Amino acid sequence: MDNLMSMESGLTEEGHASYMEENYKEMIYFLEQKLLREPKCVESIREWILCYQALADIYQQKGDLDLAQKCLFIPHRSMLYMAHSYSHDEELEMIAVNAISLTLPPIMKLAEVYPPCDNCMQELRAQQAVLQTNVKTYH
Repeated sequence: MDNLMSMESGLTEEGHASYMEENYKEMIYFLEQKLLREPKCVESIREWILCYQALADIYQQKGDLDLAQKCLFIPHRSMLYMAHSYSHDEELEMIAVNAISLTLPPIMKLAEVYPPCDNCMQELRAQQAVLQTNVKTYH
């Protein structure tokens, strides 16, 4: 009986993680569809980033650091692209720069455990320095 209960609790935890993983993936898809219609919806961008970060946490707990890192870099690179490509639209550029302040810290935290190559780490540190400068400028 005790063995059965311990098996069930192990499956429940794993099942819960799989259930959450699927929910986050569905939410990401839903938010991406919404952002195609409303690219300046700050709340949707924020939720989209947080869903990817939650997925990264799940993958990190499973020991899949490559997939965790990918989940963190998808929104980060998207916001970098948006900040650079839409410099003619100040509002969209500002939204992207502010979003980078959400995407970069988890990447830096994961980099402590799973360091990227030296060039990538230098680029991340440079982005962090720019963010810190921009935060001071906007206040």
